[in-house]
Amino acid sequence: MTLLDPLADACSIIKNAETVCKSTVLIHPRSKLIGTVLRILQANGYIAEYESINDGRQGKFKVELLGRINKIGVIKPRKAIKAKHIEAEEKNYLPAVDFGMILLSTSKGVMSHIEAKKQHVGGRLLAYVY
Repeated sequence: MTLLDPLADACSIIKNAETVCKSTVLIHPRSKLIGTVLRILQANGYIAEYESINDGRQGKFKVELLGRINKIGVIKPRKAIKAKHIEAEEKNYLPAVDFGMILLSTSKGVMSHIEAKKQHVGGRLLAYVY
């Protein structure tokens, strides 16, 4: 089985585990992008803890869920947006104002759309969560 988008697979694993009310989930393979996304989710209170497990292959993440995620998914195609167009994309992907967040890959690293608006930087859309 080929793995085309590890971030999309990680998001679907989290979404499916939240649907059936699991408390922990294993995400594999491990990557820097998934680790950064998990760090941002933890900082914003969507997940409890996560740890990196080295299994001698590609590695895994063990994630403890809080049950606070209603929906999580990737944005495809990963289109580039300017800082002034972030609010328009927020209306497209989030159900209400100040409810959820969009993750962007910017020149200053991966960050939420709230931080991107504060720093006035644009980037590529990665994922959304609410």
